[in-house]
Amino acid sequence: MGRVAVTGTASFLGARLLRRLVEARGADAVVAIDVASPPATLEGVRHRMVDLTLPGADQRLLDVFNDEEVEAVVHTAFFTSPHRDAAYSHELESIGTLHLAAAAAASGVRHLVLRSFTALYGARGQNPSLIPEEQPLRGSEGLAWVRDKIEAEQHATAYGKRYRGMKVTILRLAPLLGPGVHTFYTRVLSKRVVPVLLGYDPLLQFLHPEDAIDAFFLALDRAPGGPLNVVPRDSLSLLTALHLADKVTVPVPHPAAYAGADFLWGAGLGTAPGGFVNYVRYPCVAEGERARREMGFEARHRSRDALAAFLRYRYPARAAEPEEATA
Repeated sequence: MGRVAVTGTASFLGARLLRRLVEARGADAVVAIDVASPPATLEGVRHRMVDLTLPGADQRLLDVFNDEEVEAVVHTAFFTSPHRDAAYSHELESIGTLHLAAAAAASGVRHLVLRSFTALYGARGQNPSLIPEEQPLRGSEGLAWVRDKIEAEQHATAYGKRYRGMKVTILRLAPLLGPGVHTFYTRVLSKRVVPVLLGYDPLLQFLHPEDAIDAFFLALDRAPGGPLNVVPRDSLSLLTALHLADKVTVPVPHPAAYAGADFLWGAGLGTAPGGFVNYVRYPCVAEGERARREMGFEARHRSRDALAAFLRYRYPARAAEPEEATA
């Protein structure tokens, strides 16, 4: 049996997936591909330094896959929050995935598993209550963070169609939330006072990291290929989430929110550019039936559980406070 290569092992999700694979299959069965070395605690893990943004990365990857006899690749090298260097993000996510897919196909890799995001469907008022995998990826106009990831999916899918011997599975994860996670939503939930859009309260999905790791394990063994939504068992509204997090909300008109977010982002002060306002204005809730039916995935945690886990991690002193006695 060939090895499993994991890219982006310095990322939050990649590092945890690498550790679980080592625990389950042994250090010799896994190859870590990243510019940074894996943690020293993972003794014996094979590490190959590859920078996906450099010219010739495809040949470097091809050599690694052949030398290490790689059978499956899990690609997690993606930014979970908007990056200010748009050119670098494009080279890493879009062009880097192109290099990776080409090398995997050329070396005879049997299975490519790509980490993706339900956010690529785009948040808009016309969305169905539960978005299926068949819905086109429309993203959010002007958001390079979304556009690069859509292109990455397109590159991987194109190579999967051209090389029938390589199965391509795309796991579209709901936004991660839990201990150690750093995303657009965790930045919002870390503020005491949170602006909200006057008249809007969209439903949200939060996926616990443990469920995300479970989905990758199932995908490696059982996924039939194609896109699969990986989502929690429920959703909750934005205002409910902020209430549970004990935040002070300040309603603002949505035109001011878009303009203000773009201004602060341009000034280097904002959490995200204005296009992300859509994700706290409109719903982007994905349907997870296909993942349950075709690879047996069912999240163990609810969105509310993921939120509670993040809050305990972010505010440990508050979590340690004794609850008031009730009469």
